[in-house]
Order: sequence, then C-alpha cells, then structure tokens
Amino acid sequence: KNPQQAFNKLSEIKIELSKGNDVFSIKSDKIDSLMTEYLSRCNDGYRKNSTATYNKHIKPIIGHLKIDKVTKDHLIKIRTNMEALKLSPNTVKKAKVILSPVFKEAFSDDVTRRNILELIKFGEDQPKPALVDRVAEPLIDAIKKIYNAALNEEANHRMAFLISIMCARRIGEILEIKYEDIVDGIVNVRAGTTKSYTKLHPDAVAERFPLPKEVLNTIGTGSGKVFKYNSRIYLDKYAQMIDTKCKLSLKALAIDYPIRTHDNRNFIISIQSRKYGMDFVGAACLSHSNRTSNMNARYHNIELVDIIRVYEDYWEKLRSKDSKTFTQMAVEEQLKELEDVNEYSI
Repeated sequence: KNPQQAFNKLSEIKIELSKGNDVFSIKSDKIDSLMTEYLSRCNDGYRKNSTATYNKHIKPIIGHLKIDKVTKDHLIKIRTNMEALKLSPNTVKKAKVILSPVFKEAFSDDVTRRNILELIKFGEDQPKPALVDRVAEPLIDAIKKIYNAALNEEANHRMAFLISIMCARRIGEILEIKYEDIVDGIVNVRAGTTKSYTKLHPDAVAERFPLPKEVLNTIGTGSGKVFKYNSRIYLDKYAQMIDTKCKLSLKALAIDYPIRTHDNRNFIISIQSRKYGMDFVGAACLSHSNRTSNMNARYHNIELVDIIRVYEDYWEKLRSKDSKTFTQMAVEEQLKELEDVNEYSI
C-alpha cells in the first residue's frame, strides 16, 4: 500500500471508531456474508436485482467459501455456467460487477494477497447499434409516437415512462424517486440512486432535473417512494407499449436490438445536440459525468436554469402537433453525431 492508501485507511478506521464500531473484531469473510453486508448498503433497486443474480449464478459456487479460498477456477466456472445458459455478454458481466467491490475491499484490507477477480474477463459491453440503424423514420417522429403512446398508459406507469422519455433518466434511478426529493417541481437526485456518483454520500444531492407538467399534474403529494412496483414490471410494460402501441417504423436490426427505456437517453442527445452540442446535453441531462478523468466534468458546472432550458426545448418538440420532420441533411447530421454517442449510452 502506498502512503495515501494507508492514510485513507486510517481515516476510515478513525471514522468507524468515532461511531463506536469495533473495527478490530474478527468478522466472517465468507462470500455470502460479505455480499449480504455489501448489498445492504446499496439502493433497493440495485440490491434486489443484484441479489437475484448472486443467488442464481454466484452463491451456489462460492457463497460458502471464505474469500481467500476463492480461486480463478471458481470464477471461471461462474462465467462458464452463465455462458452455457446463453445469457448475453452484458448479463454475464454483471457477475463481476456485483463481486468487484467485495474483492477490492478484501485486497485493500489485506484479507487477500491479490484481487484475482481482476484477472478474469466476464462478458463485455456490447452497445446497441445507433438509433438511426434501428429506426427507419426521423428520430423526432419516433420519440413523439412513444411520448403519445405513454400518455394513454395507467397513471403510475405513465409517470415513470414520461420521466424516462422526457427527462432521459435511467429507469432504476426513476424508481428510487421519493416525494421528499421533489421540491417545486425539481427532483433532487440522491447520489445513492445513481450509477455515476458512487463516491458521494448516498443522500447527497448529486444532480437536479425538472419534471414536466404531464408528470406534475398526476404525481400528487405523499411520502416515501413515488413508484411502488419493481423495475421488471415497468420494463416489461414499457416493452409491451413499444411493441404493440407505438407503430414505429423500424429497420431489421431492431428485431435483435429493440427500442427500450434506455434508448430514451440516445433520443434526447441525438435530437438536442444539434442545437446545444453533444457534450453539453450529455452533461446536463444524462448523469454520466466522469469527474476523475474528464476535465469538463470536473470543472464545468451547469446551472439549473440552463438544464431546464434544454429540457423545455425538448418537451416542446415532443408536444408539437407539427407534422414537419427532419430533412435528409438533419438525418446525416445525426449519423455524424452518433459516431461518438455510444460513450453516453451506458
């Protein structure tokens, strides 16, 4: 360990001691116990999904083992079993994502001599083809069809879908919104509900975004979570809406790579970047800042008034009854812009 790592570890110990926790007590280092403790600190949506993956694919192989007894062969077996089930590379990769914090902490705490998980490749990211390779009509026409279909859904589903469509937030993050997070029509995004701000305190406000009137007119008041169902219910219902009610004009690739909630992030950046620039829209609307390695993300602060301006301009496009669509030149511009847009689609 270098001096900075040692200092950070001593600082953590000092904080735990100030809370009255016995940091020197011997605790179980079995994978099952470590995973239970780690997942208890995660938000509800991530915990539920990760627990299901852990119980099905990981626990039967290494759950009973102490972490220093886990070998590369064990990890390869987890990967091989998942691949044998014909799971997608992205799904296979989730096993490593789930285990990674536990193995990193074990190495940091000198429980293991090395982090063997880093040595094993689990699947890989396979970004979907660009929207223009799956959608056979101008993107603004497609997203307007999706928006109009969502307006006719049951109230609770409608609100979740519209926040995804109009605000381009991840569905897992949307489902973590509490009434207490909403102040004067603005959602104060808690860091613990995002994938982007893992180093902040879970309750710290990491970002803010406005809710459209279509949501505000329905959401009412209350306490606790706005959305009561688990993510799979919303995802399946959204997929059903896309496949049966939107009447999108699609290309062949959309069969293997269907339009789903996450594509709403591609829609907003593809459409709004023509006016505001891809980097600005990405930073303002997509919760995708890398403050460690990206200079703009680290030092560039976007004021709420400018964030609202981007959204309101987008909402006007969605609500417009004008049948005029993008020209061929605009489509070509989208193609050029989308060459780099995959970095925002994760």
